[in-house]
Amino acid sequence: MLLQLASRHKGRRACSFNVCRVPCMPWWKSPRSPSSPQRLSKQLVAQVRAKGSSTSAATARWSGEGVEQPSSSRLRLAIASGTALSAGYGACRVLFAPAGRQDVREVELPRLPKPPARFVHPYEKWPWYLKAWFALKRSVFLAWAFAPFFFASTCLLLFGKDHPSWRDFWLEQMLQCTQRAGAAFQKFGQWLSMRPDMFPPDVIRVLSKLRADAPAHPPAVSRQILREHLGKDVEELFDEFQEEPVGSGSVGQVHRARLRPEHALDGPGGRLRNVAVKVQHPGVVDSAFMDLSIVWKVVELSENFLHMTLPFDRGDFDEVIQAQMDFMREAWNLQRFEQNFKTETSIQFPKVSAKLVTSEVLVETWADGTLISEIMEDFDNLSVSCSGDVPSLGTTQKAAFQRKLSSILYDMSMKMMTRDNFVHGDLHGGNILYSETNSYVTVLDAGIATSLESRTVAPFGRFLNALCSGQADRVVEYLQRFNESKISVNVAELKSDIQAIMDKFMGPQHLSSDGPVNAADMFGEVMFSMQKHGMLLKGDVASTLFTISISEGLIRQLDPTFDVARQALPYIAKYMPSALLGAD
Repeated sequence: MLLQLASRHKGRRACSFNVCRVPCMPWWKSPRSPSSPQRLSKQLVAQVRAKGSSTSAATARWSGEGVEQPSSSRLRLAIASGTALSAGYGACRVLFAPAGRQDVREVELPRLPKPPARFVHPYEKWPWYLKAWFALKRSVFLAWAFAPFFFASTCLLLFGKDHPSWRDFWLEQMLQCTQRAGAAFQKFGQWLSMRPDMFPPDVIRVLSKLRADAPAHPPAVSRQILREHLGKDVEELFDEFQEEPVGSGSVGQVHRARLRPEHALDGPGGRLRNVAVKVQHPGVVDSAFMDLSIVWKVVELSENFLHMTLPFDRGDFDEVIQAQMDFMREAWNLQRFEQNFKTETSIQFPKVSAKLVTSEVLVETWADGTLISEIMEDFDNLSVSCSGDVPSLGTTQKAAFQRKLSSILYDMSMKMMTRDNFVHGDLHGGNILYSETNSYVTVLDAGIATSLESRTVAPFGRFLNALCSGQADRVVEYLQRFNESKISVNVAELKSDIQAIMDKFMGPQHLSSDGPVNAADMFGEVMFSMQKHGMLLKGDVASTLFTISISEGLIRQLDPTFDVARQALPYIAKYMPSALLGAD
């Protein structure tokens, strides 16, 4: 899974972002078009036709040229299963290298072998009686883990109105019990923390700690795992090794280290020696085996309260989440992203070497910068950190800087989806660093990446264009194409429901307000409509839509005025012109 790591060390912040020195630069400002999505879509169609665009170049990247093609049965997503294992070390802005930032982009490392298409949990090979025994033990453990929370919930219901302190106790138990329960429950809490529209602010605040404050295992355990997986003691591999982790997440923790010259990532005597060492927590395999089934049952039982739905094959979903236990897959993903963005000056990814990667250990280059989530927290504390006339100036800089980041991150996520067909599955502030000095972002923790099947690319492009321009009939057409359920659908009623959703988010009444389209909520309403009609969305399509909603969450946090739906149309026109021309 993706991991969420603390950005605090020994009770103090490892770094701070000097909001009083943020440069106010105008180049990132994206023009806001007053045109409606429908009108903009028609304009883009005309431009594409006028230029005589050939779809071959734009679709080559989607048709399998260097793109992993997932099987039709697999869901290529496990959203946000933890912010980034490297988030904790990312918050530290000091590199070991005395000469400042290492310019490592030009260094080419050998490619890792492509991982197997299907991940099989090791416990799946057990006979039925071992599985039954494990299920019994795990159920007893989870009952013990959540007992304090159930007690606190009862007390809150009985005495909460008269004694507000019970709510603080309830929130504390919510956090502690979720942390104790393991990776799957931590991930579920992390997902919920990214939806402030669903819960009160104090609940969101507590759940957000799951993205950073997971319990760490002892340093001796990390040493043992490193010895078992890399075949050498820590002192043989590293000149320096920080035993206390800079952060710990739901799946593992990160140690900062400096490799010995003979073990540099780019070969003996090489430059790539300052590294982050990710080590998997013991017990993650247990948590990933049956806990997800319990999580999905919670979603089903609390559907009305949580306003969540999962109209797709959850078995496929579980498989992808479980696959995050294998750090070899994450390393391969990092190399793939690095290759896709090697010409982008404002975006980079950590480098990895096959010789220092195993299923439970991942050594990658140390990243310079500050977590975006930390930057936003610094901005929230602006009035405390600055004085006099500076808060007013800082507020102006905050808005400008956040627009800049929104533009960079949206450009990256849309290129991943429309150009590369290989999308980072957890783009949020806990796993993205910003270098104030060099004005670039580093994207961490690529354990989850999504792709569409080659046969789905063109239809999805037209589906996305229809969603972003409010074409209800076209949305229904492609929902039916992506439906894998055998249940007969009342098409007329489905069209009526989808039209109501389009009117709500894209209709004249909404557009007249000049407010942005909330793409995540719109996708969610479409998913609920599918569930209502007994439809089952194709796995890769569901994963891609879910990924869009995650990245939109970060972008809208940075810039509430950013319109994800309208801004998507130029990318569709440039990289998926067939979606506008309507040709398969």
